[in-house]
Formats: sequence, structure tokens, C-alpha cells
Amino acid sequence: MNHNKLYTIAITLLSLASYATLGAATKEPYDFSRLLWDVNSQTVLFESGNYSRIIELQDGRLMAVAETYGSPSGVRVSFSPNFGSSWTSPVVVAQNPSAINNAVPDAIQLADGTIIVGYNPRPKTPYSSDRHFGIRAVRSTDNGATWSDPIFIFDADYKGENGCWEPCFLELPSGEIHCYFADESIYTSSGEQRIAVCRSFDKGLTWSAPETVSFRAGCRDGMPVPIITDAGEIVVIIEDFGHSGYSGFRATTVRCTLEENWSNSSAVIGNDPDRQMIFKNPSADAANNVSAAPYLRRLGDDETIASWQGNYGRNGVGEGYFDMFVAVGDKDARNFHCITEPFGLSTNAHSLWNSVSYIRGDNSVMAIGSIGDDKTGNAINMIKGRPLRYIEANYGTPNLDGTVSTADNYTFRMAQQILMANSDRKRTTADFLYDNQYLYLTARVVDTTITSDKSDNDGVYLSLDMNNACNDYPLAGMYHIFFNIDGSVELRHGENVGTAGGGKWVKDDDTSAIILKTNVKSVYYDIEAAIPWSVLGLESAPDASQTIRANVAVRNRRASDIEYITIPACETVLPTGKANSYSWPQLRLGVPSGVETPSIAKGSADIAISAHGGLLCVEASSDIRSVEVFSLNGTKIASERPATSASFLKVPTSGIGIVAVTMADGSSIRRKIVFHK
Repeated sequence: MNHNKLYTIAITLLSLASYATLGAATKEPYDFSRLLWDVNSQTVLFESGNYSRIIELQDGRLMAVAETYGSPSGVRVSFSPNFGSSWTSPVVVAQNPSAINNAVPDAIQLADGTIIVGYNPRPKTPYSSDRHFGIRAVRSTDNGATWSDPIFIFDADYKGENGCWEPCFLELPSGEIHCYFADESIYTSSGEQRIAVCRSFDKGLTWSAPETVSFRAGCRDGMPVPIITDAGEIVVIIEDFGHSGYSGFRATTVRCTLEENWSNSSAVIGNDPDRQMIFKNPSADAANNVSAAPYLRRLGDDETIASWQGNYGRNGVGEGYFDMFVAVGDKDARNFHCITEPFGLSTNAHSLWNSVSYIRGDNSVMAIGSIGDDKTGNAINMIKGRPLRYIEANYGTPNLDGTVSTADNYTFRMAQQILMANSDRKRTTADFLYDNQYLYLTARVVDTTITSDKSDNDGVYLSLDMNNACNDYPLAGMYHIFFNIDGSVELRHGENVGTAGGGKWVKDDDTSAIILKTNVKSVYYDIEAAIPWSVLGLESAPDASQTIRANVAVRNRRASDIEYITIPACETVLPTGKANSYSWPQLRLGVPSGVETPSIAKGSADIAISAHGGLLCVEASSDIRSVEVFSLNGTKIASERPATSASFLKVPTSGIGIVAVTMADGSSIRRKIVFHK
């Protein structure tokens, strides 16, 4: 076996590491993913329509499906061979019959490769008894090239008040297929509605009669979307307006175990503990904010994402002006936090009937919504984002000239590790490098009204918590630096106050050791900065095991006020304000090429790792306990527990990742690897 040279890193580097040497953290650190939306990626998927969803197919393509209008109208699909950069012309797979709209499609690809697209026939008024509300599906067994005739799943009444709505699919590990939908056909004398499920045991060809999943008396559970968690739970997100003390729909989950599988005893009623609002702090996040039409997906292997339409932070505007929101939850689809607004619409526009997807192939998140206003119809838009678990700084030295080039070799391609946008959808990108002498920061801020001659100019903040104090006030080891586009630098450091805790920012008059280069153009500006480690209280670059937290923010001087743009879930630090470092992501320093770092794990093993053609091969001289593959921002791409001396995992065919291998004896290694075709 031809072994590559290995470097070993303690397994503790995968976790939080130590707290500050000055005392325990007073705040729980936020170490979950943050969704960074790229405003330059927004594109129109379908010129008109509603209810679009995107799935990733086994052959690497993406498939979008939507309820569309025009001629012919009906359910259309479109494919992308390049992770959403371009799409094929939409093709109708379920044309609307006379006086019926085929609505609210959903799609799934089964383990055997079969693609199912389900939809909801909705008769137009005036109603007639020969046209029923129902659930249908079409199947493709040739990767979407051809489609079957409609397959019957369920029929409700022919009147809208007793109809059925919004199908969504799930495949169980056993191969059983579920079709969830909202059903009011059995409540003909009330306006109540349940979530029902039909089952298929032959890959979607035939379906069982519906069974109840959830029901709240006097209310209308609606719009179900299911996932399966690693804990073996079926979790279905729904809209529920029956929560006491809240008005309007609230994104809510209902759940049961795979073993229960929605047996008669596992249906979730109104006061069931298995019915919960999704927010970590419902009173703070959603007390006066509607979260309707929810959607749920897994984010990698250890987080989840949920989307909804609502008025969060939009001054109570009505349903026609709801925007789309997305939040990150834990692996069990609970405790959703870090709410972002992918499209960032003005209050005279809306994004309705949204969905969200995680694409493993390029570690991206896609938000899809029907965007319009009170004067125009809906066009289905897509915007791409990226989950950021932590910030990374590779080892290297850039050419400090105020302009980023590929030769600078910042950590991400074109120095775009961090993506932010202001209220006018202008984009900011930022990235890091480091060497033994300096920590480097670069940023490009798109701004059409640059202010450089005021006391509060435009510029970029960098905040650092070198000791991982995770506090909400300044302490020794914290630094706050402002890079002014006029070329000046402001530096403040944290200083402890008293013995009972607390601290303050102290301004440093001498910033001559910090190098700043600026490049101001008419519609954007660049900054490149080098901060000596000595300014940050160190003689040279810290060891990779030191946990550092960092925040990047932009100060944007506007005509009547100042806007601060920051990384999602980060709390901006003002010069005299708090530190709030618990909200900042970790800044992880990459190991220099060819440098070995000591391992505190016991034992050793010879290991060879390679990745070609979408397959990762790990071979060792002894048994492997686990293999995990992460993107550079910390999202898990793949994992396996082989319990043998070899592991083979499906991985992307391009890009860079981190492979973490834990041996049976407890020793571990981490290695950066390039994915090749």
C-alpha cells in the first residue's frame, strides 16, 4: 500500500474545545449552521405558477416541479445538470383536465430510482359531482424521460369545503411509501381538517385507504411535509392555528417512531406532547408572527431546515405580502433558530407557497418561492445559499494590494467564504488567511453610495474572541477592529472590570502595526487587512486547537441612518457596545501543508485515503470505527461505521473536503482531501 503522509489532530478539535481561561462562558455558544444566501444566484425557474419543489436525483441532476399556468397548464418539471446554474425547458407531466387545476405537486425519487410526482386535482367552480378533489401521481422509471398515466391515490368530495389538499411523499427504510395530505372529506358538517396518510407497498402503483396522522378538534391541520430523523422518528411539519395564546397558523411538528408508523394509537391530537411549535423560543420568535405553509428538510446528517411564509419582522402586513423565511433546527427537527429571509422582499411584494431543499452534491441550500406583488402574478424564483458551520482560515500569505486575485489563494474560491447582503440586496463577500505573523481578512462590499468623507464612513468590522469566552460583554482577549475605507483603522480591546465579572472596550491609539489596503470604486470597495498576532496578544499564530470566535460586519452609511450588515445569527458589536461573542462562529485555523500536529488520541494505524469518481476510499492496517466527510464549512457530507479496515463512501466529484477517521482503538485523524472526477 502506498501511504500518504498523515497529520493527526485530536478528536477534541471536532467539538467546542475549551472555555476561556478567564472563566466559564456565561452564554451558550451558537455552533449550528448559518444560512448564507447569495443574492447573485437568484433566478426564475418558472415564469408563472405556485408550489415549486426541488429534489436531487441519484444521477446528480436536480429536478424542479411546479403547478404552472399558460398553455398547456398543469404540473411541469424541469432539470438542472449543474446544481441550478441552468435549467431545461419545463415539460408538462400532468396536464390540467377540463375545469380542473392540478395543484401543489410534490416529488420523490425512491431508492430503486423510480421518480414519483404527486399532485392535487382541484375542480373549478361551479362544482359538479363528476369532478372530485383528489390526490394523483405519475411515475417515471427512466430518470424522468417518460411518465406514466395518472395513478389514483385518494378522492374527497366534489365540493371545496369537503376537499383534500397538498400531497407530500416519504419512503421508509422498509420500502413502504407514504403519501401525506390534508383531508377534510370526513368533516362534512364542520370546517375541521386532519392530516392523513395513504400507503403503498409496490413503489407507488397502488395505495391504501387513508389513516389519521394528526387532528386538533375545531382546527385545520394542513400542509404536511415529512422527514425521517437519525433517531428513527417520522417527523411531519404542518401548519396549526390551534396553539393557545397565538393567532394565525404556526409551523408545528407532529411525530411518531418508525415502529409505531402512525398506528391508530400514534395519531397526534391537539394536546399531545408530540405536537410542538418548531421554534426554540416560541414566545420570542413567533408570538406575533404567522408561520404558515411550512416545509421541512434535513440539512446534511445532523441538522434540519424549515421554511414558511409569514410576517416575521414585516410590520404585520397581510398574507398577500408574506415573505419566505428559513430557520435551522437540530437533528431531531426541534429548536429552530437563526431565521433568515432568502429573498429579502420589500413589504409591497410577497413570496408564497415556498419550499427549501438541501443539495448534497454541492453542499448548497435552495429556497424556492412564488414571488409577486399586488399588480403582478407569481413567478417562481430560486435562490441558492450555503450553510456556514464555522469560518476557516487556510495557511498562506496573500499579496496585500487591496485587490483579491486567484494568486492570493484565500480559503474559498474568489475569497467568497462569507456571503452577506444589505437591505437593498447588495452583496458583501469576505474571507480569511493566516501565517505565522498575521491574520488576514479581505472583503468586497457592493455599494452604489459609498461614504468616505464623514465621521462615520463605510467600512468593515472584524471582532475576535481569542479565548472563546462566549460572553455578552468585553473581556481580556477580545478585540474589535474597524477598517475604514479612508484607510484608517480603529482598534479596541476588551478589559476586565472588577472581580465579579463584566468588562469594557478600551480604545488603542496606536494601530500602526495593522496593515490596511483599500480599493474604492464607483459601485464597490475592497479591503485587505493584516492583523499581527502580536496585536492579538500572541507571539505567533496560535495552535490549531485554540478555539477562536470571529464576526465580520459591514457599516453602511445611508442618507438618514447607518445600516449594519453581519453574518446571520451574529450580534453586531458597536464601538461602545457589548461583545456578544457567544453568537459568533468559530474561526478555525487550517494546518499548514506538510506540518504534523500532535495527537492526544491513543494508538495509531497506517491509513490511505483517496477520492476519485465520486467514491472515497479509506484503507487502514486495523479496524475503522467511523469515517466522516465534511465540507470546508463543517457540514457533514457522508459518514459510515464500517467496523472493518476499509470504507467506501459516495462523495462529490469536485471540490475540497475534510475526512475524519476514528479507529477502533480510539485514535483519530483528520485530513483535507480534493475530490476528483
